Amino acid sequence: MDGPAGPKMDLISSVFGSLKVEEQNEVLARLFRACQLSQLKEVYDELCPLLSIDFVSTLPQELVERIFSYLSGEDLLRMACCNKSWRECTNTDILWQPLCALKNWLNFGTDKQLFTDGPYCYRSTGLTSPRYNRPKFSDHTSLSPTCRWKEIYIRACHLNQNWTLGRYTVLPLLRGHQGRVDCLDCDGKWLVSGSSDKTARVWDLFTASCLHVLDNHTDAVTCVCIKLEVIVTGCADSLIRIFQLETGTCLRALMGHSSGIDQLCFDGTKVVSASSDRTLRVWSIQDGRCRKILRGHEDEIQYLTMKEHLIASTSWDHTIRIWDIHRGVCTAFLKGHTEVVNCCQFDCRYVVSGGGDCLVLIWSIDSGKLVHKCQGHVGDVYCLKFNEKSICSGSSDSTIRVWDFTGKCLFIMTEHIGVVRSLHLNGNRLVSGGDRKKILVWNILEGKLVNVIHRNPSLLHKVWINETKIITASPESPGILTILSYW
Repeated sequence: MDGPAGPKMDLISSVFGSLKVEEQNEVLARLFRACQLSQLKEVYDELCPLLSIDFVSTLPQELVERIFSYLSGEDLLRMACCNKSWRECTNTDILWQPLCALKNWLNFGTDKQLFTDGPYCYRSTGLTSPRYNRPKFSDHTSLSPTCRWKEIYIRACHLNQNWTLGRYTVLPLLRGHQGRVDCLDCDGKWLVSGSSDKTARVWDLFTASCLHVLDNHTDAVTCVCIKLEVIVTGCADSLIRIFQLETGTCLRALMGHSSGIDQLCFDGTKVVSASSDRTLRVWSIQDGRCRKILRGHEDEIQYLTMKEHLIASTSWDHTIRIWDIHRGVCTAFLKGHTEVVNCCQFDCRYVVSGGGDCLVLIWSIDSGKLVHKCQGHVGDVYCLKFNEKSICSGSSDSTIRVWDFTGKCLFIMTEHIGVVRSLHLNGNRLVSGGDRKKILVWNILEGKLVNVIHRNPSLLHKVWINETKIITASPESPGILTILSYW
C-alpha cells in the first residue's frame, strides 16, 4: 500500500506474524469485534474462496463417483455447469444408466426412437413443436462428448415434457383405403393397417407414404401384426397370410380355421389366431403348419393377448382361459363375469379382466382364484391396463377409474364423452382415447388431467400408442389414419 499508511500496515503485519497462534487468534477476535457490518461482509467474501476445497480434484475418482451416485439427474446437470472438471466427472455412463433405470428408460438404450431426427414432414416450429435441439459445444472443444446414457436421459426428459405440455406434430393424413380401417399395428417405423376394402397397407412413418398395398385378401382384413419385418394378417375369409415387409410379397397362407379370423398374436416365430369357429390355433411361420388347436370356449372369442409362452383369451361365454401354447393345454379357467369379457391383461402374478357386467376382476394367475372385485363402473368395461401399482379401466360410462390391487378405487376421471375405447399406460402417464375425437393425457399418481389433445381430425375407432406417437383410425369410410408425433 502506498502513502503514509503503508509503513504502518507493514509494521502491523510484521508484529502479527511474530505472535503465537493463540495470540493471533485473540488479535483477530478483537479486530472482528471492532469492525462495522459492511467490513465483516468484505472479510467474509474474501474468506469464502480461501476456505473452499474442490473435493473432485482431491478425492480418488471412485469416491467422487460414489458421492455423485446419490444425486438426482437434475443435480448432476447443474453440477456439470460449475466447471470443466466437474462436468467431466459427471459425464459417465456409470452415473447415468442407474438414473435411466429408475425412470424405466432402459428400453431407449436399444430403441432408436430418440436418436432419429423425426419425420421429414415436420411442419410446426413454434411453441408447440416437439423438436429436440441438441446442445452444441462449439465453444468448448476440449470437453468430451456427452456419454450415451446422459444423452438418453436428457432426450427422455424432453420427450416427457412434450407429453406434459402437449407439444406434438400432426403428420400428413394417411389416405388410400376405400373402406373403413378395422385394425392397425406398428413397430415404430412401419405402420400396417387393414380394412374392409379387402386390403392391408404398409406405411412409412418417416415419410407418411404408402410402401405396399397387400391386396391378396378375398374379404375384409380383420387383424394385423408386424414384428421383425414380417407382417401377419387375419381375414374374414378364414385365412391367415404371412407377408415379407420389404417386398410386400405373400410368403404363405395358413389354412385351418372354418370361420373368419377375429384376433391375432405374433411373437416373431409363432402366430396364435382366434376365430369365429371358437378355436385358437398355434402356427409356425417358418413352415406354415398348425402346431396346436386349442378348444374350450363355448362362444366367440372376444380378446386375445400373449406373454411369452402363455396366451389369455376372453369370450362371450363370460370366461377367461389361460393357455400354454407349448403344451397346447388350458392352464387356468377363470369364471366370474356374468357378461362378455371385453379385455384382460396378465403378468406373472395377476390376471385382470373387464367385462360387460361393469366389473374389473383381479385373479391370481397361480391359483386361478378371484382375489378382488373392483366395483364402481356403471357401463361396460372396454379397456384396461395395469402396472406394478395401479390398474386403469375405461368404460362406456365415459369414465376412467384407477384402482389398487386390493380393489380400492383411487380416482375417478371424467373428462371423456362417450365410450373410453383405449388406454396406454407408461409409468404414471396414462393416455386415453374415446368417442368424440378426444384423446386425453393423465397423471394417475394424482388422478389429474395433464392435457387434452384437441387436434385429432376425426372420430376415434382404433388407436395405437407408444412412447413417441399416437396413431388413430376413424370408423368412417374411406379410412383415414392420423399420426401425432411427440418427437
